[in-house]
Amino acid sequence: MKKGISLIVLVITIIVIIILAGAVILSLANNNPIAQATSAVYKQDRIAVQSAVNMFLANQMAVGKDVAIVTPGFLNGTATARYKIGAGGTDTAFTFSTAVVGITLPTYSGATVWAITADGIVTLTVATLPY
Repeated sequence: MKKGISLIVLVITIIVIIILAGAVILSLANNNPIAQATSAVYKQDRIAVQSAVNMFLANQMAVGKDVAIVTPGFLNGTATARYKIGAGGTDTAFTFSTAVVGITLPTYSGATVWAITADGIVTLTVATLPY
């Protein structure tokens, strides 16, 4: 009887190693920690802007003793979102600065679109991905 590894055992071992390596590569590709961290930053910034808008509108409603009416639009760019307190209130553009709203809009590399809906929900789109 000869001692050693047969060719069949060697080929099977190589195939198993290739399958395991493929599974590891696929799992790493789907769990990109850098992309997840970037996404978390965008989501947290959107939450911070939403919170600032809510606080600002609540303050304006308390001072004006009426409800806020929001005109949907972009918070950055040429077409701006607007708000007024009460039906006869002054139509005012959202101006993001630390002195007015309490926060400035974060900017990122690539196309960044901050917008607000009629319900006062802040949306963020970076490149083509919504957050």
